Amino acid sequence: MPDFSEQSFLNAHFLNPDRSNLPEIRKLGYAFVDLIVDGVLDTQNQAFIQDSSPFVSIIPEQGEALTEIIDAVRSQILPRTINFHNPRYMGHMDSIPAAVSIWADALISAVNNNMLSYELSPIFTQMEAQLMQWFGNLFGMGTDCFGTLTAGGSLANISAMLLARNWKQPQSKDLGNIDHLVAFVSDAAHTSFEKAMNVVGLGKDNLLRVPSNDRGEIILEALESMVQQQIQLGKQPFFIAAIAGTTITGAVDPIQAVGRLAKQYDCWFHVDAAYGGAGIFTPKLQPLFQGCDLADSLTFNPQKWLWVSRTCAMLLVKNRQHLIDGFDGKLPYMDDQTLNFGNLNLQGTRRTDSLKLWMVLKSMGTSGCQYMVERSLELSDRLVKWINDDPELELVCEPTLNIICLRSANPDVSSSDLRQKWIDEGKLWLSLPLWKGDRILKAVILHPYAG
Repeated sequence: MPDFSEQSFLNAHFLNPDRSNLPEIRKLGYAFVDLIVDGVLDTQNQAFIQDSSPFVSIIPEQGEALTEIIDAVRSQILPRTINFHNPRYMGHMDSIPAAVSIWADALISAVNNNMLSYELSPIFTQMEAQLMQWFGNLFGMGTDCFGTLTAGGSLANISAMLLARNWKQPQSKDLGNIDHLVAFVSDAAHTSFEKAMNVVGLGKDNLLRVPSNDRGEIILEALESMVQQQIQLGKQPFFIAAIAGTTITGAVDPIQAVGRLAKQYDCWFHVDAAYGGAGIFTPKLQPLFQGCDLADSLTFNPQKWLWVSRTCAMLLVKNRQHLIDGFDGKLPYMDDQTLNFGNLNLQGTRRTDSLKLWMVLKSMGTSGCQYMVERSLELSDRLVKWINDDPELELVCEPTLNIICLRSANPDVSSSDLRQKWIDEGKLWLSLPLWKGDRILKAVILHPYAG
């Protein structure tokens, strides 16, 4: 029978108030620092994945020594992870986190405050509120803008759809009475919009996918035609989204034109800038975001192109009251005279991710964010030149952001075969998305030392 006494079990897992085990807790922390630096960060020259064999997890009856568990992580877990720290990994929208973001995540776990309410996280409630207003102003959403952090862009898009439904038909919050509502996004938009229609009870069939051009930008004429057609069928358009950084090609819809059309037909206008939103930091891309002042809501994920560790995403709204009315939640066990984010979010308990976002912004500054985004664009230009100079390769479309789509130009070598060859050689790790009926290669240039 294991010894569960205070001196043996409790002191092995928690800091004793008498500080008697402080050296051991500190030593454990240093062991994790070494594990992270040596086993994760310092792997730029290692393979994309070192061990692809199956992993078997066995939970023992009696706990094991933490040193043995750390050794198991080093030998059995880390070799099986995808090595995003290899500069030649360019497969998906997976950035390596800034160093301060990594340690901030550990600090967040240690503090362990809860974003459910002001009472449980007073400083972080203030911090998140100020950051949301700051980002809303950055996107030009006006003086009454607000928002909330969420666990990923999908949840932000789902939340935006819920706000739009409750704005269009307020009675649906109580009655669930939803009549003939239809929403519109491009055929290049993220799959989270289907999830959103399902979650808010509208049904995926009532999400209309609008054709996009060869770059993935929504075709305005097709959008307006489809809206008018649905009205003639007795449907009620309520939600139109513009995408700023589509998942496959990184295309940016004409935000201003889509926004004007949404307002013309009395629709909630949402901008999904989950990926491309970081472009707002550089004058080179800021013109693409004209029209965000028309947006009722906007999704942005600093966990993608702003080098903040997952998870860190947000939903911004132009009108703070829409966020309050849309969720219409109450926390009877908390002070309702304070700002409680649990009333403004689909989540209840939530991490204080505002801290790591704040620390990254404080450490980089807006000029540093601009430099990092522009560096991604410059590295992308180098990759485009390499593709154009190679007769065996061709661009699928001209890039808008730092997402480069290409394919094999050799009829005897498929893009899939080429991808696997590059992975086996350790040359590049690209993804293989389906685009306009063809499997193509996609590179996302996020690693600061990509090459």
